[in-house]
Amino acid sequence: MTVYRVKLLTLAAAVGLASCTPPPVPEAPVKQVAAPVAKPQPKPVRMNGRGKVGSISLTDLFTLQQSGEVLIYDARPGFFYGLGHLPGAINLPKTDCDAQIVKREAEIKAAIAAGKPIVVYCTNLLCPDARTVANHLAGFGYSSSVLSGGWDSWKESGLPTE
Repeated sequence: MTVYRVKLLTLAAAVGLASCTPPPVPEAPVKQVAAPVAKPQPKPVRMNGRGKVGSISLTDLFTLQQSGEVLIYDARPGFFYGLGHLPGAINLPKTDCDAQIVKREAEIKAAIAAGKPIVVYCTNLLCPDARTVANHLAGFGYSSSVLSGGWDSWKESGLPTE
């Protein structure tokens, strides 16, 4: 393995571990004298947890994915999504996922109306991002499932990727 590949793999591993950590707590704001008051952005309307979060096996997801009967969200950061993802998956990282869910409301409702389940996946079994996004979806009233084993299990099984 070349030195370049070792450095690239080390960088990818470091970014991967960092992507599964909770966001940093913002520092206390510094008081400003006579600062203009900005209008607060309205928060997306949430339905207070009416959706459910479940899990789905690799075999069941593959069957649904091959038939086109599933809406798949990749909860990994965009960098990793760009390196490879499940065929047909849409990037929906946990950062600012509430706003993204609102933007994708028509897509989600169309999938539900067509009887398609919503599946979210992350890097691996230990990555909490998929569960976080699924919980946000549930907060908006949309039930979803988390892929057991995530991207790593899909890839290790030799299944197709994009």
